[in-house]
Amino acid sequence: MTVSGTVKWPPEAPVWSFRWQMVDGDSEAIAFYDLVFKDRLALHKASLPMIRVQYDGPAGPYKDQLSTGNMHGSVGVYEGSPSPSFRFLVVESYHEIGHYRLTNRWIFRSDGIILPQLYSAGLQAPYNHRHHAYWRFDFDIIGASDNLALEHLPVGTDWGWGPGWRPYTVETQAAHSPRSTYAVLNKSNPFGHLQGYTIAPGPFDGVADAFGRLDAAVTAYQGPEDLRGRLGTSTDDQIGTQINGENIDGKDVVMWWCAHLDHHASEGGDDWHVCGPILQPFGYP
Repeated sequence: MTVSGTVKWPPEAPVWSFRWQMVDGDSEAIAFYDLVFKDRLALHKASLPMIRVQYDGPAGPYKDQLSTGNMHGSVGVYEGSPSPSFRFLVVESYHEIGHYRLTNRWIFRSDGIILPQLYSAGLQAPYNHRHHAYWRFDFDIIGASDNLALEHLPVGTDWGWGPGWRPYTVETQAAHSPRSTYAVLNKSNPFGHLQGYTIAPGPFDGVADAFGRLDAAVTAYQGPEDLRGRLGTSTDDQIGTQINGENIDGKDVVMWWCAHLDHHASEGGDDWHVCGPILQPFGYP
């Protein structure tokens, strides 16, 4: 079964517009397409293709995919407004896989911030474990070309994009403790100033380990590499197979973000845990 929809929000004066879809089988949870903020393209596609679960005891590992086949209820689309000047739109789905209960929630704020969040509860086995959640962001800042990915390092060096902002010129993956903040921008500067998104770690995104070896990766967009839920296994995320030295300086770039969500068995199966990055715009009107 496939479910889909379109969003123009808020309806009286839209700042967000996009399409969304979720399928059964090799799914990537809710996939969002052609995300436009304030009439300017930000992402061609955003999704959660893979969750890998690593246990400390004799269980797993597992690879989980969120799909219409394990969704309970329907995709929820609703608005929140904690104050007259602050509004947000939520698109979410609830899933059950074995003993796991999972909510895939995306929050689109009126100020352009995007909060992709995975909520998890339940114990498949009575051992400490980690959910490694992989988001894929196909950025098209103002368009597919002239995009550049950067990592912010705790140094004063200026590579031409501000102190500490090091550009990526070839495909790469990274893992740091503490985690880094990244950015994707349009380097052609068509509006007279830089425009793009920063991608920062959420408070519970954790750090890489020997099982989930990366925090972020940047690749050149190649259509055949968009494998949706078919990429990765329970023991290997296989993102490294898409990193082969291609030039990404001023190209169409894809960013992978992996959060490493701890769940201690002593907490039981009823506590909910959450992870996910913070995507914040800059240079938008």
